Amino acid sequence: MKRVLILLLAITTLAAARDKKPKAQPGPYVFTSKASAQTLKVLIVQANLEEGYALDSDNQFQFRFSKPAQMPLIGALFMASSACPGMTTRKVWSYTLVELNGMTKVTVQPLWEYPDDYCKTQTQGLIWSQREEIAVFQAMLDKAPTSSAQVPTPAPASPAVTPTPAPTSVADQQQDTKRHTACLALAKDNPSIICK
Repeated sequence: MKRVLILLLAITTLAAARDKKPKAQPGPYVFTSKASAQTLKVLIVQANLEEGYALDSDNQFQFRFSKPAQMPLIGALFMASSACPGMTTRKVWSYTLVELNGMTKVTVQPLWEYPDDYCKTQTQGLIWSQREEIAVFQAMLDKAPTSSAQVPTPAPASPAVTPTPAPTSVADQQQDTKRHTACLALAKDNPSIICK
């Protein structure tokens, strides 16, 4: 009996030591880039739209995307309710961009948004555990063109896209971003469309 207890104690100790690896933590996750907030916003919007996310809210440099998704099994069983008509579990990604001293800080907050048993919307932090995805996101930020590296290149005018004047207000900048995003979505399927 004593040997069995010692064996169980040894197994538990080994399992505990194995589990002491640093575990991924829920966000927010913070990144930096030398590119402007406006340039990064366009890249982030394009990447999320390509992955099937919908732009839920857009407030200059604070914006949010979501799409219906299935929570991991434990969360789906014990937290999310499937009995709420019209409410679905969604994967949500919120972004905040702050430009300061030639650098842009990008804060990313992934969440699960789900209905509880009372059909109220609840949130839970989503752990961004895929190191490869994090590295790809940072690489996208690192490769973004900076204002000093941007050289205007003449491009033939396309009849499908008309150039717009430089935005002068916050509302104009938001509208310009939406136009550019729509243009990129069209250009993806039609190589003759050129977005500026």
